[in-house]
Amino acid sequence: MTEFSNLKILKTFEENSLPDLDVVTLGALELFQENKPESLDFSKHSKPLVVGSGNAISTAKILFENTNAIFANESDYKDKLSLDIDSVYIFSASGGKHAPILAKASKNKNLETYLITCTPNSQAEEIVGKQNTTITQKNREPYTYNTSTYLGWILAKTQENPKEIQDFIENKIKPQIPHNFIHYSGYLLVTPDKFVNLNPLFEVKFIELFGRKLARDVKSTEELKHAITVVSSSTELCINFTGKKIDFVGDELKIEIPENFGHAAMMAITYYIIGFIQKQNQPYFKEHIKDYIKRNAKGDFGKAISTIVE
Repeated sequence: MTEFSNLKILKTFEENSLPDLDVVTLGALELFQENKPESLDFSKHSKPLVVGSGNAISTAKILFENTNAIFANESDYKDKLSLDIDSVYIFSASGGKHAPILAKASKNKNLETYLITCTPNSQAEEIVGKQNTTITQKNREPYTYNTSTYLGWILAKTQENPKEIQDFIENKIKPQIPHNFIHYSGYLLVTPDKFVNLNPLFEVKFIELFGRKLARDVKSTEELKHAITVVSSSTELCINFTGKKIDFVGDELKIEIPENFGHAAMMAITYYIIGFIQKQNQPYFKEHIKDYIKRNAKGDFGKAISTIVE
């Protein structure tokens, strides 16, 4: 029987031993080798409103690519609930925070409302009902990492092989990772155009882990052509995933993605590399997450957040 070492870490870590993103990413791939992702079928409705916050809505956009879906987040959902739609799909890993607010607003419009979440018996499930709730697998992870949650949703659509992805990461990507990430105060990630809907996930992950301590931009090949590289810096690293020559003056790390790899592989590879940026820098997230949880314990989401998400 295969021993999944990263999965083992995720089952046992504590608040004072939070894992970095690379370990969490490999652990997610191991989870879905051990257990196939749940199937997700959104074909019942032709004009859905798809709602979510942060990286949940970014992931949902990948799941609903090439459909007539309308997308909304926690800031603009009220106006979009009045559009010509036939259903609402709410994506929320926790089923809490904004999800119950979105669910109540949708139900008040008498719209068929569905919840996709990784958390059983959530606040949002109480509103939409068990019959309209799909609960998917997740690992035990540090707050806001949400790696197994969103990777599982993407794998459910793309049907990529998580073992093939992990083998590629460990055999091809890991040897290319430099040991001098600490030298750089800014990063430019350039991705193939077909993965443009993943770019917000990478931006958000940088913000969550590094705040404003590290600068970052994530652009597709075509987006890069719009004056993104006018100002150069000796302390900026470009991570170029395109396999193409680009306009960039400075240090460049070229990571080529096999043509047959899909969104799940691209997400896992990039998260893994961001995990090494995390490893080689000051542990900003680990230094600040406990205080963040304390500050927000009495906020809008109350006890809905904790340092470790079980």
